[in-house]
Amino acid sequence: MNEQTAFPPVPEWKPDLPVDIDQILEKVKYYTDEKIQFAIFKNGTVTYFGEEVENIRESAVAILEQIFNYHPDFAPRFMDDRNIIIEYSQPAFTLVFEEEINQHWDYIEANHQKGICKDEVLVDDQGRQNVFDRIGKICLFGRAQMFMDAQAPEVVKIFEPRKA
Repeated sequence: MNEQTAFPPVPEWKPDLPVDIDQILEKVKYYTDEKIQFAIFKNGTVTYFGEEVENIRESAVAILEQIFNYHPDFAPRFMDDRNIIIEYSQPAFTLVFEEEINQHWDYIEANHQKGICKDEVLVDDQGRQNVFDRIGKICLFGRAQMFMDAQAPEVVKIFEPRKA
């Protein structure tokens, strides 16, 4: 019997830590200088728009679907306040707070391997497969949250800059 591979693949890990949407909203407003539209999903994924869009909610879900239905590449970006943004191939990211990392490091470290999708091979900058340093583990944590949002997209906050 052939086992079918689920598409898109998803990791087993579904982080169950609390997500502070209001804190994410304030930080993203700071990072964007309150100049662009963005949406925040239930598990903290943020989608943003370089140009003004009519329907932010619909556009946000479309961006998340593009990431989810293709390979969800990711890269860390270190912010000036020591938080980390996990960026994806489309205009979206997951914000992981330094305080969150410090407070829940044992949880992240114990579960990061569950953040790899079935049959997925991630190669680090040294050519090692599915071996992760601290930043890699944090990235898998943030990406697992994005996967949760992609599987059940629910926009919970929308930000639109004030027009002059």
